[in-house]
Amino acid sequence: MRSNFLAIIFVFLWGCGSEPIPEPEPTQLIAPANLNECTTASVLNELESQVRFEWTIALNTDSYELVVENALTNEKYGKSSSLLTESLILPSGAPYRWYVNSESLLSSAIAKSDVWQFYLEGTPNSSFIPFPAVLSQPDHQSIVELDAEGKVSFLWEGHDLDQDIDRYDLYLGTDEENLILNKEGLTASQVLISLDSGTTYFWQVFTFDLEANVSKSEVFSFQTAE
Repeated sequence: MRSNFLAIIFVFLWGCGSEPIPEPEPTQLIAPANLNECTTASVLNELESQVRFEWTIALNTDSYELVVENALTNEKYGKSSSLLTESLILPSGAPYRWYVNSESLLSSAIAKSDVWQFYLEGTPNSSFIPFPAVLSQPDHQSIVELDAEGKVSFLWEGHDLDQDIDRYDLYLGTDEENLILNKEGLTASQVLISLDSGTTYFWQVFTFDLEANVSKSEVFSFQTAE
């Protein structure tokens, strides 16, 4: 009888344990629109414009961290806010990527939104610099199987407001700080490359337009299976 009573007490206490702390959820970006010109920016002078960013409310979130990166210089700009909109003053004439982190006072977890890109116009009538290529395959930090011929398929997306992309160069290597030009003058956004098994690789794509403007993608990494 005593053992049954203790078992009931144990089940009762276990069932009344504390609820798990909900983690923040990612927000959805609204503006500036993805892969578009930022027409809503307020021009301050010949060099700078003020850009207004908007996003949706995220569940279980107390504050948001806006992160904006100049795709040409890799310089980052940011601001923390409890609101759903914030403005930043940015150098004109460059493509930017941006995202928002959702944060909670009750959890150490951080939820990252999708990454969007926009172009902040500079000198009127100037040529648009291509958006940095969006790397699709292999996925970042993934493990990839070689095909029957020991090759891996690389896939990316290129975008340019002038629609005058001329070619791509693909850089590849086992050292992130020392990538080597592997494929040059690609006109398609997909290529097969022979690789070694059981090796960690890093890759990046340069996009060139007909006006000799160039942009660099982010660097992705992956590992080939044994």
